[in-house]
Amino acid sequence: MDEAFSALDPLIRSEMQDQLIELQAKLQKTIIFITHDLDEALRLGDRIAILKDGEVVQQGKPEEILLNPATSYVEAFVKDVNRARALTVETVMQPPACRITADKIEGALQQMKRADGDYGYYVNDDGYQGVVTQEALEKAFKVEPSQRLTKAIWQEVPVISPEAILETVIPETLEAEYSLPVVDDEGNLKGELPLSCIADVLTSAETERKELA
Repeated sequence: MDEAFSALDPLIRSEMQDQLIELQAKLQKTIIFITHDLDEALRLGDRIAILKDGEVVQQGKPEEILLNPATSYVEAFVKDVNRARALTVETVMQPPACRITADKIEGALQQMKRADGDYGYYVNDDGYQGVVTQEALEKAFKVEPSQRLTKAIWQEVPVISPEAILETVIPETLEAEYSLPVVDDEGNLKGELPLSCIADVLTSAETERKELA
């Protein structure tokens, strides 16, 4: 598809991009899409190849192109891209700092003390359940160390999908008391998204723009 949407106005162009994404999901066919619009490439492409003077200077996943430009040409090419709209949570999240898997207070508190921080993410056979704080575990330990973890002990906090666009989760991240848990459709804890991760990605982008200016 050679610049298939380049002559369309922005609204229709966006609608056609949505249609193409839906068609590809149904047909599962490889599509080679040529465009001069990097935002369009980032939205549509599973893999992107950037050409200069007829030669491929870099190819890879969208996040690889954005976060690790191979040449100064690619770096200049991507400098004005809004990373918050182009990157997904999965590309910037961190592994969970503390995963609590013990089903009793005593074991959970031991796991907590071996990790950094004062809270962790409780996971059992049914998947991710909620956030457990060291303070809550210590209070429960004083009452009955061998009691099982219950909903009265862990806290429910908003979860985010690894596939979510970064821009869409920034408000929740700013309001959250804890790093938001990243949970897939099956309830598996995949990671956590600290506010610092978002800040690092956006700050580095701004720094690169100033250096290239």
